[in-house]
Amino acid sequence: MSLNKRERAATSEELHANLELAGLGVADLERALGLDDDRIEGVLGVTGADPVDVWLVRDYLERVLLERGVKPRTFTVLTPAARVAAEKWFALYDVDEVLKEQ
Repeated sequence: MSLNKRERAATSEELHANLELAGLGVADLERALGLDDDRIEGVLGVTGADPVDVWLVRDYLERVLLERGVKPRTFTVLTPAARVAAEKWFALYDVDEVLKEQ
């Protein structure tokens, strides 16, 4: 499963919008998820990033926003249906498990 140029741009914009809504920065994602700066920047730009990392950041941001009672910006590409397809290709991380490890 790979994203085309338009899908990558939309996903990047949606990730950035949710990061801003959450009031978080790159350093916050690094600390919470145990990813280094290069991986986070790759995810946020959706440029050469591991799809598993992209889904992890997406899920983490959505979780933070929902826990704070804030409606996340809708993901138009990383949808529930896309998750089903992605799970056939990749072993996606569970946010709870990743947070327990940090």
